[in-house]
Amino acid sequence: MKKDTAVAMVKCDTYREEEVKNSIVKVFELAPLPGVEGKTILLKPNILSDQPPEKAVTTHPEIVKQVIRYLKHKGAGTIYVGDSPGVPKPGFSGKKCGIADVVSQEGAVWAKFAEDKVLIKNPSGKKHKEFTVTSFVKKVDMIISLPKLKTHQLMYFTGAVKNLFGLVPGIPKSTYHVKYPDRDDFGEMLLDLLDTVKPSYALMDGIIGMEGPGPGNGTPHPVKVILGSTHLPALDIAASAIIGYDPMDIPTNRLAFKRDYGLRSIEDVEIRGNSIEECSISDFTLIPHKKHKHLIFDLFHSSKLIQQYRLKRKPKPYFIEEKCIKCGECIKICASNANWFEEGPNGKFVAVDYNKCIRCYCCHEVCPADAIEIRK
Repeated sequence: MKKDTAVAMVKCDTYREEEVKNSIVKVFELAPLPGVEGKTILLKPNILSDQPPEKAVTTHPEIVKQVIRYLKHKGAGTIYVGDSPGVPKPGFSGKKCGIADVVSQEGAVWAKFAEDKVLIKNPSGKKHKEFTVTSFVKKVDMIISLPKLKTHQLMYFTGAVKNLFGLVPGIPKSTYHVKYPDRDDFGEMLLDLLDTVKPSYALMDGIIGMEGPGPGNGTPHPVKVILGSTHLPALDIAASAIIGYDPMDIPTNRLAFKRDYGLRSIEDVEIRGNSIEECSISDFTLIPHKKHKHLIFDLFHSSKLIQQYRLKRKPKPYFIEEKCIKCGECIKICASNANWFEEGPNGKFVAVDYNKCIRCYCCHEVCPADAIEIRK
């Protein structure tokens, strides 16, 4: 993990082509991108599900377009663009979100993550010591994360670090939730993935973010900023602060301070360009963060009994039958087999075994009909 903790923060009000272009150039000037001349590069946008850009589910296509153009101008070689949703459809290429058209028009290449995978080992990993990821990780010289600034039901916030999880193709991602149901354990796994794939840079689309029940069913909210850094945790610390989080409430941020990333305190994050104060917004709806005050939880954090108790207290996914379109995505994604179809008086519906449910909220992420709510 690179230890240059500089984060470029540039205000950008709209997705108009010239404004995005100028803002991205400024970001790269303030927090320089490593040399790209002749390099093969993988751009990893956030395409949680293939939704129109105005829903703010995905990285905006204008961001992807301007990054491709910048890289080509700097002499980059082949530029791949790809992502893998939790439940990918055959032939998935990001058509509705506009990224497929950008890839075609700008002479980049769509990377089909699911077609070829590779096992990469990381013996020094704290939680996870090997990952099966798209083989493009090994085919390219550089990986650039292009996250979308959004809330996240499990991790509170999804940014540059969490975006790398899409390098794990398809449904197998849900098995990581079964293995690491605790937020901190899941966060450690994400940092292990960061250390394994070693991205070179992250540029975040924060022009329009997603607030409320993100990362798939929240509400678009203007934040009007683009951020960039070679240091992904530092970028996430800055971005989460902008929208009103205490950055240390975000598991991956807090856990990054325990690793050799050159971070000892939040003050070690060097902001260049606009300040956090200039970019901060006060009305962004966050995922509530609850801190327990009982010493017993700290002393017996790993106790199975305590874990079961904590699980039962977590908010649950509730299925709204009137909205459900019976697509079955929530059943496919559930690695703990807690969801299934049953026949009822009004036809089939999604039944849930909350004793099996691990509260990973993957079903909520992939639901295309906003038919799942997370509540007590």
